Amino acid sequence: MLLATLGLLFCCQDPAPAKAPAAAADAAAVEVLDLGNGNKLQGRVLRTTEQTVFLDVGFDVLKVPVAAVIRRESVDGQRTGGVVREALWARAELPERSVAEGAKVMGEAVVKIEAAGGQGSGFITHADGWIVTNFHVVEREVEVDVVIYPLGKDGFEPRTVRKCKVAAINPAMDLALVKMEAPTDLKLKTVFLGESDTMRVGDTVYAIGAPIGLDRTVSSGIVSVTNRTFEGRCHFQITTPINPGNSGGPLFNLRGEVVGVNSAGYRGFQGLNFAIPSKYVIDFLQNRDAFALDTTRSENGVHYLPAPKKPHETK
Repeated sequence: MLLATLGLLFCCQDPAPAKAPAAAADAAAVEVLDLGNGNKLQGRVLRTTEQTVFLDVGFDVLKVPVAAVIRRESVDGQRTGGVVREALWARAELPERSVAEGAKVMGEAVVKIEAAGGQGSGFITHADGWIVTNFHVVEREVEVDVVIYPLGKDGFEPRTVRKCKVAAINPAMDLALVKMEAPTDLKLKTVFLGESDTMRVGDTVYAIGAPIGLDRTVSSGIVSVTNRTFEGRCHFQITTPINPGNSGGPLFNLRGEVVGVNSAGYRGFQGLNFAIPSKYVIDFLQNRDAFALDTTRSENGVHYLPAPKKPHETK
């Protein structure tokens, strides 16, 4: 009777496909999903969609709603020194590298954006195809084309993804969010966002972008001023050369973290350039629903209410 029971249990299993998930799990990263209130799940992330994280916990694969996850943290300390993932972006403890090394590591996460009105740059913050750029790069557009640069056997292999949706805009901060449908045969490289408040005058920074359409251009400099007011917003003033086409591209520190978004510069004065600090990018991404592009209505009717008149003095 015992042998018959064991035989029945063995026959009910499906040994052939069992090896495939195990192989996939070996390649997947082990992460901790923080659900809040002290609740956490740890396992191998097999796949992530916009709605669900598929987490292999050893005896089962759990479908965890993305909306329930406060943050994701990698436990693979050898690879990144610790990664914390938010909904659309991530941060990590990265070692300092030279500009050459950093550009090589992060170059695949930088894209070129082609719109009807011109070209700009951007950077991928999430493997599902979320891209940050400047608002003025996608202004008056609802769809744009994105050129990605995956690294193949013979170097970079440019690929254009058509009709990427402009998902959110913040004209006041000159920021925009683009949603690209990620190619199914490609795992997108993403950037890590750093803390812009830790930057100091004299720190080395470098930009990757497509000035005048010359893609994958790297330029470096230093932070000249950490809080220069430009067009009503606080910017980093940098000596890193920024030209038309660099707009929307990432400004990296020596740890390879994005600490700013390159946005403007004075033509003819290459030492006077500006980048939007990453703290504003993080706020934009965390509140993207508030900035979602709604093509059914215009905000042109919004205006400031007049201040109340000073009351007349009574005699």
